[in-house]
Amino acid sequence: MHQYFIFSGVFFLFEYIIHILGTWRFYQKSGINSWKIFIPIYNIFILLKTYNRSIWYMFLLLTPLTSIILLFILWIDLIHAFGRGRRKDIFFLFFSAGLYIFYINFFEKIQKIEKIKKKEDNTGILLSIIFSFITHTYIVQPFVIPTSSMEGSLLVGDFILVSKIHYGLRMPMSPISIPFTHNNIVLNVRSYISILRWPYFRFPPIQSIQRNDIVVFNFPKDSNHKIIDRKDHYIKRCVGLPGDLISIKKGVLFVNHRKENFLSEKQQAYLIKTENVPLNTEYLKDKMDVEDVELIEEKNDEYFYQIMLTKKKAVQINNLFDNVVFIKKNIFPIQFQEDYIFPNYSGWNRDFFGPLHIPKKGELIKLNSKNIHIYNEIITYEKGKIVNNSSKGYYKIKNNYYFMMGDNRHNSYDSRYWGFVPEDHVVGKPILIWMSIDWDRKNPLNFFSWKLRWNRIMKKMN
Repeated sequence: MHQYFIFSGVFFLFEYIIHILGTWRFYQKSGINSWKIFIPIYNIFILLKTYNRSIWYMFLLLTPLTSIILLFILWIDLIHAFGRGRRKDIFFLFFSAGLYIFYINFFEKIQKIEKIKKKEDNTGILLSIIFSFITHTYIVQPFVIPTSSMEGSLLVGDFILVSKIHYGLRMPMSPISIPFTHNNIVLNVRSYISILRWPYFRFPPIQSIQRNDIVVFNFPKDSNHKIIDRKDHYIKRCVGLPGDLISIKKGVLFVNHRKENFLSEKQQAYLIKTENVPLNTEYLKDKMDVEDVELIEEKNDEYFYQIMLTKKKAVQINNLFDNVVFIKKNIFPIQFQEDYIFPNYSGWNRDFFGPLHIPKKGELIKLNSKNIHIYNEIITYEKGKIVNNSSKGYYKIKNNYYFMMGDNRHNSYDSRYWGFVPEDHVVGKPILIWMSIDWDRKNPLNFFSWKLRWNRIMKKMN
């Protein structure tokens, strides 16, 4: 914790020096005593009172990005008071990243204007934007579900709100960025300054992550972004907590040797065969909200499909259509070794997986040839050292880790493929579906095909 506030303090000192160097003549020409110019925070308070701005603006000093916004607001007030408030001056100030005020301060003759032309008061709009940014960054953030990996709990086109305080507010590790953006603006153009990197710090949680909670987190294997809070966002269900033992047998999840509680929304791949007549896919889509339907083979008036279904919908389809010959789960055989499964060279697949122990903070792991390929990645991530004791290698885990899976079990890129989620990658807890739109997945920008899912709007999430 202290490291985070040391970094913030150093940054604030840097801002203070820049502000003094860029504005000291403005202060003097305004008749402000020299000693007042150099008192941190108080010199900001003086300008707020001088230009009739609320002292509530002082709260913008609490975070690096909002403190920069506050400095620009005050600098605009200053140059306006000295006859430099034209549009081109504001343009030069912003697009020079503030250097324009140094040019005026050191190289221009400045004189305060007694009667200032009244400027447009956009305070309400400005404060609304700032409040929205603070809410977005520190309290609750909106997301949209882009893929089907969480169906049927979360559907493509669900717009959700994610609380950042339930699991403990994680302070930004890349504090200087373009507001309301995540990692890139367009293509590979970064929306943040990557050379500024704050240490990890999280406030105490309102509640800890519980087994089967849906969690938003930063994707650990995002190699395009090194700073944790700028990695891609993923949303999955936490099926394994620190210290748990995970295994999957015939597509059924076991946690600590106990079969998982039945999850009605869980989907799996089903194989369906029909005779004479193809499956009525339009009915499935319109009436049953079944989207992932793939025709695998067609021959001799026989049709074979793979469909992602919940157990309940599989039973409904079998009862609804007389031409269904069989419907069964598409389970990989135990001897099938799936590519890219975690950990490498395990010989596991999506339906036969584990047993795998989830590391817990503080526990001492005995390393051997059978598990080193599992924990070597964690040791590298934590920059830890192996403790040698009696010629045996041990490692003390520094973080808690979680095992995440999508509810669409056979169409989800999750912990089975890339491993554990460290606690410092956790973003927050989804709390509300505030909007849900059923769009054409092949052409989502076709607005004319959009349909509102009224039964999901303002739906509270457990």
